[in-house]
Amino acid sequence: MVFLLGFAVLVLSICSVSVWSRVIREPAAARPWRAEVAPPPGEVVVSTEGVLTAQLAAGDITNDQYLQAMGRLAAGDEFRHPLVVPPDR
Repeated sequence: MVFLLGFAVLVLSICSVSVWSRVIREPAAARPWRAEVAPPPGEVVVSTEGVLTAQLAAGDITNDQYLQAMGRLAAGDEFRHPLVVPPDR
């Protein structure tokens, strides 16, 4: 059992070192999923959903108020950016 645990730790550490070294060696252009742009220091990026969630967690609004506000946000988002389904072939 100890051998199996040690072997698993060894394999996981080798895999993690391999992946980590590959990530470090890749240029930023090869990682489009990773945002390199950070907000300026002192500036906080806040979303409306985040504010509503924080208010709900703090107890400032009720669950019903949260659901109504999120529904209004979803309706506005649907109006501004409608989802277009491609036609069947």
